[in-house]
Amino acid sequence: MTLPTGAEAMARSRDRTPFSNGTEGAAWMAAWCHRCVHDADARDMNGPGCPLVFVAIQGRTPAEWDDGPRDENGLYGLADQYQCTYFRDEDGPDGGGDPEPQPIPDPPGQEALLPRTGLEGARILTDHPTADRSRT
Repeated sequence: MTLPTGAEAMARSRDRTPFSNGTEGAAWMAAWCHRCVHDADARDMNGPGCPLVFVAIQGRTPAEWDDGPRDENGLYGLADQYQCTYFRDEDGPDGGGDPEPQPIPDPPGQEALLPRTGLEGARILTDHPTADRSRT
């Protein structure tokens, strides 16, 4: 799965600002972007970084950022405002740094109902970061 270019991400983005202020943006990006392989080169000052961050800085919400979980009142934690479909933890799912998602294994002792080949697209195969609510 390849990230879109900046122009592709901008063309698909929603015409609304993703964060209401800098604190919201900094908190969300600290939970997601600051440990994602797609933005590592920007943190190391070796490249442009993630094009989705570029879109957000331009005041538009990337289409690849789905709304995160809300409580019964519609409230969310700063780190949970969005879920990025391209998020890949720097440590990877196996701790080895592999940025590509791995297929979910079939449950032991059960046959697969459908073949797993040909299923491609943007999916989140890891837990998303959650806010530490014990400090509030």
